[in-house]
Amino acid sequence: MTIRLRAAMPHEARSLGDLVKQAGLGTDGMREGIGNYLVVENDKGETIGTVGLERVEKDGLLRSFVLKKEYSNEQIFLRLIQRILLYCKEKGVETLYLLTKAAHLFEPLSFRPVPAEKVPAHVENTAHYKKTAEKDVVLLYCSLQEN
Repeated sequence: MTIRLRAAMPHEARSLGDLVKQAGLGTDGMREGIGNYLVVENDKGETIGTVGLERVEKDGLLRSFVLKKEYSNEQIFLRLIQRILLYCKEKGVETLYLLTKAAHLFEPLSFRPVPAEKVPAHVENTAHYKKTAEKDVVLLYCSLQEN
């Protein structure tokens, strides 16, 4: 199956918001920031997921990373993360951050935990971080700079 990423269109804010809500995630700021969201499509052009990229200075913060249940498998997940990393790199993101309860899914993909005392201020001051960071949630990062 082919997976495509494309920029979300303003008229998709409601349907993508519904997808995010079904996954139990919040949609604060999604409608206003729809230009920072990507639509994940299968080879038939059907929306199977979404992910938001909030720019924070030279870095990025992934938000609302959701795949429909029937597409939530390891192979699709891995291909999607690879596409997201490539997309972010093309957009000039130097370091990509994400908040998750499932760090084990991202650590094999070069994401590393950020100790609580080392969270960068520009990430810590985002509304998403302030609302989402809690004891079960881990902040991970992945450097996208070429070595």
